[in-house]
Amino acid sequence: MRRTGTSIRRPLLAVSAILAGAGLPDGLAGAGQDTFIAQQSELFTNVTVIDGRGGPPRPSSSVLVWGGRIRDIGARGSVAAPDGTVVVDLSGAYLIPGFIDAHASPQTTQDLRALLAAGITGVRDGATSLAAFEERGRGSFGEDPVPTVYVGGPVLEAGSASHGVVLESEAAAVAEVARQASDEAGFVSVASSVPPSWLVGIARAARRAEVPLWADRRGSGWLLALRAGSAVGSPLISGDSELLPESERGSFEVLADAGQVPARIAWLERVEPEGPDVDRAVTALLSNDSALLPLLASASAPLDCPAEAAPCAPLSDDEWTALQAAWPKAEALLQTFHAQGVRLLVGSDAPRTTPLGEGFHREMQLLVEAGIPALDVLGMATRNGAIELGQLHERGTIEIGKRADFLVLEANPVADIRNARRISLVVIDGRAWALGPDDAWRRVRFN
Repeated sequence: MRRTGTSIRRPLLAVSAILAGAGLPDGLAGAGQDTFIAQQSELFTNVTVIDGRGGPPRPSSSVLVWGGRIRDIGARGSVAAPDGTVVVDLSGAYLIPGFIDAHASPQTTQDLRALLAAGITGVRDGATSLAAFEERGRGSFGEDPVPTVYVGGPVLEAGSASHGVVLESEAAAVAEVARQASDEAGFVSVASSVPPSWLVGIARAARRAEVPLWADRRGSGWLLALRAGSAVGSPLISGDSELLPESERGSFEVLADAGQVPARIAWLERVEPEGPDVDRAVTALLSNDSALLPLLASASAPLDCPAEAAPCAPLSDDEWTALQAAWPKAEALLQTFHAQGVRLLVGSDAPRTTPLGEGFHREMQLLVEAGIPALDVLGMATRNGAIELGQLHERGTIEIGKRADFLVLEANPVADIRNARRISLVVIDGRAWALGPDDAWRRVRFN
């Protein structure tokens, strides 16, 4: 380790203007400026396709795009293109689905630009309601391309929490779930401040309303939420004493209550990654077809940092040393869930504990360092995120009929996951964009 549901019914996507291409990679000659937008089919060819479905990369492939959709995919020379199709030679490049950050909270247009620069074309905002989203004016982005944002919420909270909706009883929480469902929330999020005793009632209400429940439990109730039917559990280093050997639970709770050692470090030091207590967590995830959102990148900063603390205080040197010493257990725990077929997601927890965009790539790198193959991690960052947002029919893989939302990379991310940062083009709804030397987006037209 290095220190360093169904979506909302109105996905938010900016309308783009035609701009001159700038800073284009080799092989994209012919990109220029136009003043008239016409539906144009484009054949991206001589490219290696990594489709997000788990199969090996497909070299020398072609992808036909028209009307914002992928119309055909095949080996070079096998795809029949309509007359007038513009052929875009991507020799030496790699084409992958756009990334989905399953846990971030972009606050401004600037935040959304940072996400897109990292190749994130879809983001689940787990801390914002639709009303708050619209009040901030984030539906007005001018000419900039931005990711599609999926919102649910507001987050269910209790006590003196300052985010989301603060609830005083289980009955109030159950009523809030019903209210959010009637408002067409894409999912309901429940925070760690909500007492574990409320979780079963909340989960039952979510099932009745047919809205997915995402449980962010950085403490007690992680396993209970999954047993009750939460669609997603997070984070991997949960701090739930129920996942520890019974002999270790008392000492952990004493340390956690005292606050002298960060709870996640004390928990990680005591967990048995292949023990029977973790097996129960695997069973809960698999029996409900639930997903796990690891949030490894956020583990090097305080997990419960108040919003007004900017920036959050880093771990002390002694705490960092202790976390590094215990980190192999986190990796072994992740391997246990992956080996058992638990669906894993990629989320950054940005901007609370990691920078927007950068945190997502750091998360992918930590997953690979933990022993997960890079090809699997790419599927977690694309297909799995689309599954949990109820968007697999639209995005998450390179398949015929889906939205043409994809990235063109300069190098192979399967050989080195860090190559996923080397983005030449971002394509959204079939429109290609590139970042210029001034960090401004330029619309790329091929002719």
